[in-house]
Amino acid sequence: MKNLRLVFPLLIAFALIATPTAFGAFERFEASPWTKEETFVDKSIGKLAFGLTNITAGWTAFPFEIAKHGNIFEGIGMGIWRTATNTVGGILHTATFPIPVDIPLPDGGVKFE
Repeated sequence: MKNLRLVFPLLIAFALIATPTAFGAFERFEASPWTKEETFVDKSIGKLAFGLTNITAGWTAFPFEIAKHGNIFEGIGMGIWRTATNTVGGILHTATFPIPVDIPLPDGGVKFE
């Protein structure tokens, strides 16, 4: 049991450090769309809306990435990565919406085009 208490935090620390480093090299981090707004209120509302969009639609990256990549395993890996980054990024944007500081997401987060 004591080994588990030691191993689990080490695995979490490794995942938090290694995963963004590994995938971050292959990603384009674009500025969020709300950063183009002029006023503080517009930026705050835009950041809140962007965060809620990424929280609710972040999971859509998983099937999209599987369909996009020819290799099923690459698609699953990128789908899990994008789902996690979009959802966690949405949580961070929503939690910090009164502070107009951008947290860039891979490919600018969830987009409906």
